[in-house]
Amino acid sequence: MLVSAQVFSQQAKPFKVRHQGYVNGDMVLIANNIVNREASDGNASDSYNDRTFKNKLNDECEMKYIDIDNDESTFSSSSADLVMDNKANKKIVYAGLYWSATYLYEKGKMTKSMKYKAIDKKREAFDKVKIKLPNQEEYSDIKGELIYDGIEDADFKESAPYVMFADITNLVTNSKNPFGTYTIANVKSTIGKISGGVSGGWSIFFVYEDPKMTGKYITTYDGFAGITDKSIDIDFSGFQTLPEGKVNAKIAGIALEGDLQLKGDQILFKTSENKDFTQLSNKLRDKSNFFNSSITNDNEFFQNRIPNSLNTLGYDAFVMTIDNPNNTVVGNNTHDATVRLKTYGDRYFMFFNAFNVEVVLPESMKKEEIPIIVSNDCIDVETKLPEKIISKKASNKNAVKSVAVITKNNNKPKLDKEKATILKSNAATANATVVYKNNNISNNQIIENKEITSESEIKGYYIIANVFAKPSNATRFIASLKKKGINAKYFINPVNKYRYVYIVKEENMEVASNLHDSKINGQYNGDLWIMTVNKHEDSALVSNDN
Repeated sequence: MLVSAQVFSQQAKPFKVRHQGYVNGDMVLIANNIVNREASDGNASDSYNDRTFKNKLNDECEMKYIDIDNDESTFSSSSADLVMDNKANKKIVYAGLYWSATYLYEKGKMTKSMKYKAIDKKREAFDKVKIKLPNQEEYSDIKGELIYDGIEDADFKESAPYVMFADITNLVTNSKNPFGTYTIANVKSTIGKISGGVSGGWSIFFVYEDPKMTGKYITTYDGFAGITDKSIDIDFSGFQTLPEGKVNAKIAGIALEGDLQLKGDQILFKTSENKDFTQLSNKLRDKSNFFNSSITNDNEFFQNRIPNSLNTLGYDAFVMTIDNPNNTVVGNNTHDATVRLKTYGDRYFMFFNAFNVEVVLPESMKKEEIPIIVSNDCIDVETKLPEKIISKKASNKNAVKSVAVITKNNNKPKLDKEKATILKSNAATANATVVYKNNNISNNQIIENKEITSESEIKGYYIIANVFAKPSNATRFIASLKKKGINAKYFINPVNKYRYVYIVKEENMEVASNLHDSKINGQYNGDLWIMTVNKHEDSALVSNDN
């Protein structure tokens, strides 16, 4: 197995942003495996807790489906609980379901000559699973999006791992109670034995709001990488850590094939400010055996699940705080980070990563006289991207008229327009143009492209759904909203030249805030934020180039 592993270290499906945004709250991951070793009584649904190095490798175990639900319509099922303190304060804003397994064929065995052979060569569709939410009696059917299938890839064909994803945010937010037991059923996997070992499971990644918590900038990536001795890097960007004080950051991940007994798998982390990578670890995940067949939350096994095996036989899921003494790993005013995956012994398949960093301004900078200005330092991804909050004093008595933009990420945001300071700068440009586009017309046909001189034409509270640097991405996003019956438009921010896709513009802040909180009266379930646009006679745009 180790010899063959050296051949295929590659990022078979490049990692891309799945979800990204700012939230007063945090992230949480629940998960469980879907296959387990067959016990002496033939049962595979009991917990398997042997974490000694004397137990068998995954490919030596006779694997069977876990099936806990006593439901004849399912062939596999396991559950996990979403448990939180102070549930009344928490609101789920994003939920992503992943399921993955090694699936070469239905069933395999090892012959007496130590070769792997198919018993049942069928390989059926695996894009549909069943989900039962908390307090529900019946399953709902879920059809996923294929991220990767290794059956056609020569480097991965010996175990043929696959990864599926489904955005279940609407399902979760529309349920009566999102907290409690989630059961996932009918996840397909090979059973018996195959080369490298059978492994499989599912995970749900949640982002939630809590107004009593600090702000976080959370990014999730998915793709597929087979990791051996050749390292693979995943880059995070689009955030800014605290300008002063302790930086708190977390990382999450999901992987297949992390054998407990085989050491060598590592995860490393660095920012552009650091010269060297830091190996990540905690009490349950050793530096030289990070992926070790476990489901963990920081330094604790995640055990609110059935079965709650301590040894998940090749399925790994984790959330962990990055140990950051004196901000030596993640510093102040950091804008990017890199996760490096590698191993010198075990092989593993990584398909999900998340990075979470605290981005709240410290109290020393929260002064009424400090203006809140839009930064032009954004990234080009199709995502709900709140503007960074920055402050910079500038002076130019000869600054000309332009459009000043003030933003506020919010839960019912409030803006005292009398106290908001509009700065002046040498970067100001005269009579900035704001371009609007309506999605009822053909691509790239501009219905308004003129110099905006009337303050009433632009002043207002815009409910923003997305921000794009590439015009084509904005066009595609607006088209997708149109299919849902939402008549979105965009304007170009003259500060950064990005297209801001908005669903509603209102003249009254209270009306805009109520529409924001109601998700546009239930029409839009994605992330939204309110952007306040003002034009003043003695105002100018402030650049953040430096």
